[in-house]
Amino acid sequence: MKALQILAGPQALAQIREQSMQPGQFSHLGAAAGGAKWLMLEGLDRVLFGRWLADRERPLIAVGASIGAWRLAAGAQRDPLAAIERFRRAYVDEQRYQRDDGMPEITREARRILDALLGEHGAADIVAHPWLQLNVIAARGVAGIDGSGGVGEKLALARAVFANAAGRRRLGRHLTRTVLHTGDAPVRLLDDGLGAHAVPLTVERVAPTLMATAAIPGVIAGVAGLPGAPAGYHLDGGLIDYHMDLPLAQPEGLMLLPHFVPTVTPGWLDKFLPWRRPQHLARTVVLAPTAELVASLPAKRIPDRKDFLRYAGRDAERIAHWHAAIEASRRMGDEFAELADSGRLGEAARPLGG
Repeated sequence: MKALQILAGPQALAQIREQSMQPGQFSHLGAAAGGAKWLMLEGLDRVLFGRWLADRERPLIAVGASIGAWRLAAGAQRDPLAAIERFRRAYVDEQRYQRDDGMPEITREARRILDALLGEHGAADIVAHPWLQLNVIAARGVAGIDGSGGVGEKLALARAVFANAAGRRRLGRHLTRTVLHTGDAPVRLLDDGLGAHAVPLTVERVAPTLMATAAIPGVIAGVAGLPGAPAGYHLDGGLIDYHMDLPLAQPEGLMLLPHFVPTVTPGWLDKFLPWRRPQHLARTVVLAPTAELVASLPAKRIPDRKDFLRYAGRDAERIAHWHAAIEASRRMGDEFAELADSGRLGEAARPLGG
């Protein structure tokens, strides 16, 4: 049974089939939002950050939102394997909730996990990384999205949902993109109506930035007054950029997107709009689990945030299923490493359907 599928947009597919697939072909690295779904990429991240990309010298523009940004934050540390292991342990083995836990408790637990991920020197490592230029996307609420949790904000969020359904550019009247970045400049994006206000990442800004981008409305508290950012309430970047269908301006190379599914959805709200298709995947290479691998998991699906409700009171069962997903992800990593060693990554690639 194959564990890994390599799917490429038309320009990317032509290039990697002709030249094979090498780290130097990629100028961008994407990391999707998705909560516990990231566990299907843990083993692949270990191979990519610990080996395949490790000898890189040219800058790699890494762009992520929500849990994807946390994955990149682990990969951008001096010892990425140790950071990934701290992240895994804190997220999988130590994360627990009571049935009546609400936003304050969940927010505190998220901060505990983040502190474990960063460790003592993680923020400094990220800012000083020699080639990985981290770009974290956070969504800034406007037009009444202010974190108050009241009726007014709920109505404002509802208006954002309807605006997005009418047209993705219209979402920019309700949520705008803030890009917090290391390196000399942020990722360059075309004007898509959603903005791209750039804020340099300092050591002090790393933790609040990562908390902001992971702030799922109604679940984890957002960040009011994000240091260096425009005034306002910042929350989950996946609301704008869910699976990294990014409108890149003049990309130098290809974009690599390790992903937990073989399809790409532009924004989180677009999950409910079957007609909303990705627009910017011509130069993207997606690494995803095969359907057979997912079907082999105990629950026959990848983990997700709803598992906390599905397995309420049965943490041991949830953790066992999550460990099974991690083991499957390591099969993906092993398969990627074997293809890379044999020079057959390009040969294994197939067209990306979107």
